Amino acid sequence: MIDYYQKGKWDLMIDYYQKGKWDLMIDYYQKHSEYLHSPLTASKETALHMAVCSKQEQPPKDLLEIMTTSELPLTETEFLKKTNKFGNTVLHEATIYGNNKAVKLLVERCPELLSVPNEFGETPLFTAARFAETEIVEFLIRSKPGQRVDDDGLLLPIHRQRTVDSMSILSAAIIGQNFEAALLLLELDRSLASLKDKNQTSTLQLLAEMPAALESEFPMGVFERLIYYCMTFFCVIINISFHFMKMASSHPCLISFPFA
Repeated sequence: MIDYYQKGKWDLMIDYYQKGKWDLMIDYYQKHSEYLHSPLTASKETALHMAVCSKQEQPPKDLLEIMTTSELPLTETEFLKKTNKFGNTVLHEATIYGNNKAVKLLVERCPELLSVPNEFGETPLFTAARFAETEIVEFLIRSKPGQRVDDDGLLLPIHRQRTVDSMSILSAAIIGQNFEAALLLLELDRSLASLKDKNQTSTLQLLAEMPAALESEFPMGVFERLIYYCMTFFCVIINISFHFMKMASSHPCLISFPFA
């Protein structure tokens, strides 16, 4: 059954949001904190989702303050992990909308958000690589190593490729023409250059198919370095394969050894 009274309140909250009247929204939730975790839109965004999308610093802080000082059925971690219909947490949304301060606040409050994938299998680091400024990507790369890399310093599988089509995080950065972020990712994990999507498209192929990038506002040096890193990785793999084949031809036992 539809609660038309509450629906009217949600419509009012959306009107406040659209007009930037955060003081009125905050005042409402201070008086009715029990509704703080409830979705406001058809896409199931909560007030906190909308607050980080505003790119303002104070609204997310105010809502989190209400959360911590109120008796709610959810813990802070459960509240921060609530998703919209696309599976995006507030940290996903903060990266997509480039709210740098909200990103830092959310990672500080709940590091576990770094490893939560959305419906497409994208972690916040993945969405940041495609949509965010390089500063946000760099912050996420440097933050909370246990949520980001394995014991060998390589990106955890959950960050490397999204599940919907196996697109790599490096390819996502290239498609978003976020070349500086792509370089940061390659400096962290050169093996990203070898990943292919479900259509077997590699990062190097993507770069070759993007002549517009050469004419963009990005410094030519960044684009050249990116291609260099990718090609260097593939050259190393080719050299290793060549030397192994050469050794195998001289020592046939090497070929059967792995199957012994």
